[in-house]
Amino acid sequence: MIEQYVPLEGDDWTNACAIFDVKDVKKGTIVHYAGDIFSEIWLIKSGLARSFLTDLNGKEHTWQLYFRGKSKHGLNHFMDDSVSFYEKKGSMLNFEILEDSTFYVAPLKALDKLISQEKKWETLARIWIHNTYYSATYKRVLSLMSETAEQRYHRLLDEYPLIFDQVKSYHIASYLGVAPQTLSKLKNKP
Repeated sequence: MIEQYVPLEGDDWTNACAIFDVKDVKKGTIVHYAGDIFSEIWLIKSGLARSFLTDLNGKEHTWQLYFRGKSKHGLNHFMDDSVSFYEKKGSMLNFEILEDSTFYVAPLKALDKLISQEKKWETLARIWIHNTYYSATYKRVLSLMSETAEQRYHRLLDEYPLIFDQVKSYHIASYLGVAPQTLSKLKNKP
């Protein structure tokens, strides 16, 4: 996956892998709580997770779903809240594991150091930031602001055709910003 963007030589791979630890996490675990500063990047090897926020009324809103595999428009492997990390402010998001999962986890400080030491890692970071974070966030926010629930539903199916095989419907409803009953009607609509 990496070598399609940058060539790796010599100890490049060994140096990059050295900053990551493998973590097995059980379903239901919150690996990061809102209010804490997010200080790691989590690369999903297997499993399923989500980030969510809880509003003032106690209602949960799923911000992102994370799983191994490629969507139609890009990767969705990385869990992080780099805004929290770089602004040194508590995250607005909780990160919950939705099924037993395995992650490669690295401190963001170590990742920054690796990126600053080698031009190829900087290039890769720029590509992934645009393709994975900026592009996806841009499209998601504009979708929530300008599309109907039905349009958002069809966009999601277009981007992640197998999403209902991996994610519970109530998390998908939350991600789409609709009530579970609305999602049920959308799914049953011819």
